[in-house]
Amino acid sequence: MGVILPKPILSKVVDRAGSEKVGAGCCAINGYRNTMEDAHVLQTGPDRMIFGIFDGHSNDKCSNYISEHLPRKINMAPQPLTDAAIEGLCISCDEQFLEDVGDGGTTATFVIVDPGEAPKTFNLTICNIGDSRTLVARDGAILFATQDHKPQNPQERDRIERCGGTVRMNRVDGDLAVSRAFGDFVFKRWRDDLRNQKVIAVPDITRMTVQEGDIMVIACDGVFEGNFSNDEVISFVYSQLPAPQGDLAVVAGRVCDQAVRRGSKDNVSCLLVQFKDGTAMVKQHTEHSFVPGPPYPKTHESSRLAYSRMAMMAQVSLADALQRRYELFLAFTKNQLSSLPPIDQLAYEMSDDVDVETERVFFGNGPTPGHEKAFFAAMAEGSR
Repeated sequence: MGVILPKPILSKVVDRAGSEKVGAGCCAINGYRNTMEDAHVLQTGPDRMIFGIFDGHSNDKCSNYISEHLPRKINMAPQPLTDAAIEGLCISCDEQFLEDVGDGGTTATFVIVDPGEAPKTFNLTICNIGDSRTLVARDGAILFATQDHKPQNPQERDRIERCGGTVRMNRVDGDLAVSRAFGDFVFKRWRDDLRNQKVIAVPDITRMTVQEGDIMVIACDGVFEGNFSNDEVISFVYSQLPAPQGDLAVVAGRVCDQAVRRGSKDNVSCLLVQFKDGTAMVKQHTEHSFVPGPPYPKTHESSRLAYSRMAMMAQVSLADALQRRYELFLAFTKNQLSSLPPIDQLAYEMSDDVDVETERVFFGNGPTPGHEKAFFAAMAEGSR
């Protein structure tokens, strides 16, 4: 896990997608980690759709690379897309990353969604590499859950040891906590056989059919690493589901917050898909949102950098993020938060009275009217 921050960075980077077939919302938070290393994909085309979470380690290079290149390869591949073809695409993407970048690694759990044969049904091709998870549920009950690829699993251990590795402290060679991943080329010695390595980018593939109203949760291991089991995650999602055409990103955001409450010290990303008409949802809510979290301790540079990087992930400057947080703070203290969009109302669900007072001290008396930009620019530079 490495060094963690004294307080979690709870800023939320939010994406939404929808069509006449599905609605989808994704939320990502940095949490206690020094850097955000997760990436995600939401593609809702007229026929084929792709959803996925990519949980990087060592850095964010591999997760960002695979989340960009793998969906492109899937969309360009000849049909039908067989299991062997998907495996080949993953291996090809892994090789391409080695040549283009080569630094870092990532797990991946992604789902290819195609129209089903019967009306209002959907064929899922669920692919899993590592320990991020995909859960499929109906009426609050889990229909399917991926299985983590951990070095201590007998089948994984056999391959690792056959390739000259060891499993120590439930890690590959005492180092890597997953036995399947993109990248991590120090564990892949023979490039002519990337299916037979200590660590492989070969997915477990499951095909199933779902129907209108079913739910799919795709999440990094940070959601589950505290005290938040698969069943509890699904139960929590159903308890939070919005009214028809409500914002699924709000539910995903609450899953992320709940994971932190339950002890997660990792990056946390949750992508929620509901198989029903999502056009009204995307009309009512913007495609992208950013909800800046409670400000960082001014004397802790790593926290400031993590806060700034989450803003950059949403294509927002640190100064603009702080200004937006101050606006949320004023709305909260004036009991006006309920008039804002539902995603913004999450801004203070993790804050207690001490947090609010700490934030009040952070902003001081705030900017004088007409000088907001200069005030928050100076604050971002650390001169206030």
